[in-house]
Amino acid sequence: MNVMPSLPFHLLRSMMPLLKWSQARFPVRDGDALVRFRRRAERFANMVFSLPRDVVLENSEIGGVPGDWLIPHDAPADPVIVFLHGGGIIFGWSNPNRRTVAHLAKFSGMRAFGVDFRLAPEHCYPAAHADCFAVYQALVRQGRRSVLIGESSGGVLALPTLRRAKSEGLPQPTLCVLISPTVDYGFQDARIWSSDDVFAHPNFVVGLHGHYLAGHDTRVPYLSPIDADLSGLAPLYVLAAEHDVLRGEAERLEEAAKRFDLKFELSLWPEVWHGWHLFAPQLPEATQALQMLGDVVRQRTSHEPHGRPEA
Repeated sequence: MNVMPSLPFHLLRSMMPLLKWSQARFPVRDGDALVRFRRRAERFANMVFSLPRDVVLENSEIGGVPGDWLIPHDAPADPVIVFLHGGGIIFGWSNPNRRTVAHLAKFSGMRAFGVDFRLAPEHCYPAAHADCFAVYQALVRQGRRSVLIGESSGGVLALPTLRRAKSEGLPQPTLCVLISPTVDYGFQDARIWSSDDVFAHPNFVVGLHGHYLAGHDTRVPYLSPIDADLSGLAPLYVLAAEHDVLRGEAERLEEAAKRFDLKFELSLWPEVWHGWHLFAPQLPEATQALQMLGDVVRQRTSHEPHGRPEA
């Protein structure tokens, strides 16, 4: 890890306050405006962000849910990464996500499946939850081991996937990695409002997530897994930014893991903001973070005994 921030860090960070200012003024509770913005943003992102040339992209579906395989050279068929992207369950699976997952696949030496789950406001709770569990269930039935990774709002999809797997008698993944996760769709913790994140505005973050709820009570376990029974779940490895709008969420999860004696590790990447990891390879701090995660995934899967983990 670099001690001093890189030049690209300083250049990129100087742009973040303008993006945060624009979030604060966006009509985030207007679903039609969000859909229009999503379409423009994804068209732009798909033009600007390109994938590493040494990773193969294959469109596919698992359990009836679409997505993409990102396959590095000589990656085995098992185990695999299952990636649940962020974006408030509003913004979809696009090239910035594909590029991030491609780097994780390279650094871990594993093939990865990015889940293109249904989005709000067109599809509200529990559509995305159902899609993510369908993918995990199908992989289990294929006899494949997995590492489940949930990024940002993907955290409130990943943890309920683990809980539902437990309730239905399915084995847990080898590891669950969460990157700056949302763990409470009601955002009951006040730390989000005092965040010093230079990029993400809390009003935008909270308003964005509200479209998926469609009036459902955020206190139900699948929407607020932080308040649910976490016993018997896969080990958790959480990576968040030091100046992350969701840092409080990660710290709440650490406290909950202790209550349920759940294996847990939290790493706070210094100096950076929410979503910094999406800027690899141009941002060295992002590349280093993904390399570290790849090493963690590689080590945890290589130490797993042969055969299926127990339920």
